Amino acid sequence: MVMKRVWIAVGLFVAACGGEGDAPDVEPLAWKDMSFEQRDEFMEDVVLPRMTEIFVAFDASFEGMTCATCHGDGATDGTYAMPSPQLTVLPGTEEAFIEKYETDPEHARWSDFMFERVVPEIASLLQVPRFDPMTQTGEFSCYNCHTLEGVEQ
Repeated sequence: MVMKRVWIAVGLFVAACGGEGDAPDVEPLAWKDMSFEQRDEFMEDVVLPRMTEIFVAFDASFEGMTCATCHGDGATDGTYAMPSPQLTVLPGTEEAFIEKYETDPEHARWSDFMFERVVPEIASLLQVPRFDPMTQTGEFSCYNCHTLEGVEQ
């Protein structure tokens, strides 16, 4: 795997050094079009380093962030299934979420961080439209990673 990454890096370096017109612009492969192996590599090489950076800026205790930080047991068994039951379970209704947000400062702090930093960044990295609560459109939201109270997964 290390050699594969070295050869990919060498290939990218050589491609970057080429003259104009040597190769057509290639769009990055969208998450939905990646194989499991490509997703695994993308998560390890792109998503994990970026999320570590964002989480550490919010809370230094995330310095040792790993795949298991978000994927829980899915990182151990190799499925990486989401949503992860090891992450904080979120209130199951909009009303319950708002009540918890208004009465629990720590929940509000984390909710703001996730909504303002994490969800937009991951949606962008995965090239998936972010869910907009105002229009009820988009695909990526809190519930792609977190389970909900009272909802069987």
